[in-house]
Amino acid sequence: MTDSTGACELTVVIPARNEEHTLPAQLEVLLAQEWSGTWEIVVADNGSTDGTAEVVRRYGAAHPRVRLVDAGARPGLSACRNAGAAAGRGSSFALCDADDLVADGWVAAMGEALRHHEFVTGRLELDRLNPEWLAATRGRGDERGVPTFYGIFPYAHGNNLGLQRAAWERLGRFDEGFPNGAEDIEFGLRAWQAGTPVHFAGEAVVHYRYRARPKDLWRQGTTYGRSRPLVRRRLKEMGAPAPSPVAGWRSWLWLLVHLPGLRSRQSRAAWIWVAANRIGHVQGSVRHRCLLV
Repeated sequence: MTDSTGACELTVVIPARNEEHTLPAQLEVLLAQEWSGTWEIVVADNGSTDGTAEVVRRYGAAHPRVRLVDAGARPGLSACRNAGAAAGRGSSFALCDADDLVADGWVAAMGEALRHHEFVTGRLELDRLNPEWLAATRGRGDERGVPTFYGIFPYAHGNNLGLQRAAWERLGRFDEGFPNGAEDIEFGLRAWQAGTPVHFAGEAVVHYRYRARPKDLWRQGTTYGRSRPLVRRRLKEMGAPAPSPVAGWRSWLWLLVHLPGLRSRQSRAAWIWVAANRIGHVQGSVRHRCLLV
């Protein structure tokens, strides 16, 4: 809840577009959380055409902590996150997604960490929301600590990211012109360039939901892959080390080696994910005129 002036320490921002089916579960687990600080939940609706807004209004009527923000003026994840954060009353904010679930203690872990650190992330957990075969398709790197872009600089996944408001303003907010898929990596690049470290709050856990249908995996994978060459180009423009083009060819070789063994769901999902990322890389490299990675 906010104090008598309407201000609070932490705003939990949930960007949402057509999430009426998954959003209630996320709101339920958030509303069950406890923390000594003052906090609120802002759902930024990015032009939903389903019942997302009505879901938020219903929860808001029962829980004053929940607010709906119209973030439909400009489509896109970064614009939606910026709108939600700008409307928040917190001196810090934490991002999570409408189709994931925060773990018990996430609000407290984020809130406490943001009292002492400008830029915070936590762990992604894969087993609660995904069947075993699907959880095993991308490795377990995201469960271990702060992710990095090819080991060059750290960043925070956008579905488990906390920022002090002053740092968000100083670093330039989320780039609304940057393609979806690596917008969180691009923000991490700017933070790294500015000397702002990413603090890992191990208790800030998010249960991450993977896409299971092949067409959804393909769409998400190509989106992710398409934006990464632009990150590489920005690294080169900064004069910083960039990933070797050879790194991408290893993935093409992996696809060839694993092509005969696509009988199981797990193998097919893993192959589709890697292939989609590779095709996305090709598209992004042509679009952004930079070498493949």
